[in-house]
Amino acid sequence: MVDVEGSQVSVDPEFLAQVPIFGGLPRQLLAEMIAVAAVRRVGAGVELIAEGDLAKTVFVVCEGELEIRKRGRTGSEFRLAVLKRGDCVGEMSLIDIQPRSATVRTLSPAVLLSLDHSYSAGLYRAHPDAYTLLVMNIAREISRRLRHADEILADMGQIAEETWRRQQTPRPG
Repeated sequence: MVDVEGSQVSVDPEFLAQVPIFGGLPRQLLAEMIAVAAVRRVGAGVELIAEGDLAKTVFVVCEGELEIRKRGRTGSEFRLAVLKRGDCVGEMSLIDIQPRSATVRTLSPAVLLSLDHSYSAGLYRAHPDAYTLLVMNIAREISRRLRHADEILADMGQIAEETWRRQQTPRPG
């Protein structure tokens, strides 16, 4: 495959099969996805996705690292996750068709495979069974992430509760 800069980049169906949202899809279909996808080389510090933007693309990390950042109520950003080879971002929008929920930047130079959402619409028409598997895989990945977020929230709640209790305990005096 040739990337947008014209240099040779190799992305094969075996690699794509290891990406959780594409797991179980036929190799022929994965090869078709690779053929219609774009590959981009991106430098460090590049914003790929801005929170609130219209969502049109799913990215798969082939090389490098990305960070996902979210704005809080005060406007400050905090890091939600770091993505590495084989991780993907943007798949939520295939399900909910909502604006981007977070900002994504490269932490290091990266090679990314990007698949336009129009491909999934064509997949729905041409291969409904594969489309169903893709959606189920995305649902599993979102569920896994939600369970992880629940654990983090529970830990934060426990810390907040313990802090509150310490503040309520009278100090000897």
